Amino acid sequence: ASSTVSVQATDSDGDAGNTASQPVTISNIAPTIAISGAASVNEGSSYSLTLGAVSDPGSDTVSSYLVHWGDGSSDSYSSNGVKTHTYADGPNNYPVTVDLIDEDGTFTNRANALSVSVNNVAPSIVISGAANVNEGSPYSLTLSPPTDPGTDTVTSYVVHWGDGSSDTYTANGAQTHIYADGPASRTITVDLVDEDGTFTN
Repeated sequence: ASSTVSVQATDSDGDAGNTASQPVTISNIAPTIAISGAASVNEGSSYSLTLGAVSDPGSDTVSSYLVHWGDGSSDSYSSNGVKTHTYADGPNNYPVTVDLIDEDGTFTNRANALSVSVNNVAPSIVISGAANVNEGSPYSLTLSPPTDPGTDTVTSYVVHWGDGSSDTYTANGAQTHIYADGPASRTITVDLVDEDGTFTN
């Protein structure tokens, strides 16, 4: 805003002097906001961000809080408080920024620095099969579809049959193996491979 300050001096006899004036420009100061939240979260889990109090030396009122979560998504809110977001995949680090909108415009990146570390969660799989088999006969093991809270895709299933041999498959479902000799007790384990690495047992 712009304003003009005017001053006129009057002496004890009541005589008024000339009026002097000075134009003044009042600059707006952008609002700021304090944000807080956990330093890390697992992929696929809800993350809570607290939008704290807005600081503004003027009499402006924030009407919109635009949160950029750092993963390419943004959400607009009409109030502060706790807001939640689910990060789809890790490992990754995402910087969270907040834009504020009031009567004077939009002010970008007005929050304190906050970075969220999104942890990868290892995939898991359920396997099933008969409790026993005769030596020399085919044994059938069923690999169920794997579960992963992230957006990763399992590309390899490494089956350790427990007799010293292993096989790698590119799909789940029923897989067969022949145990050459008995009696013996074998423990089967499965490793899973996706974009984030190899996850054993």
